Amino acid sequence: MNKLQQLRQDFHSINVLYVEDENGVREETLLFLNRIFDNIDTAKNGEEGLDLFQKGNYDLIITDLKMPKMNGRDMLDAIHKLDKDMTAMVMTASDSNIDASQTKCDVYLYKPVMFMDFVEKLESLKSKLI
Repeated sequence: MNKLQQLRQDFHSINVLYVEDENGVREETLLFLNRIFDNIDTAKNGEEGLDLFQKGNYDLIITDLKMPKMNGRDMLDAIHKLDKDMTAMVMTASDSNIDASQTKCDVYLYKPVMFMDFVEKLESLKSKLI
């Protein structure tokens, strides 16, 4: 069984909220995420992400930090007030003006995200998610 098949077997039933403001990045990343997860909702900014979170039942949030209306850090802060145990993965540009180290998340990756880096970080969350 290859790595992608193993990830799909382990994580296919996880409910994911993916928040990314850049259309091209969101669409490309979704192509990859859909190969692992069956249930993914998307939002274009932190306000939409927070709204979906309040209406849904998510196991994992994958978010950018630098977004219009509400940035990812503010969204995650609001979500952690509602669910302090929510699992979050941040994917942000290394030149972002938002300090990722000050963000409440389980793991973070710098864009462009490499497949093996994403796999490693996702696997590190396995015991928390499953």
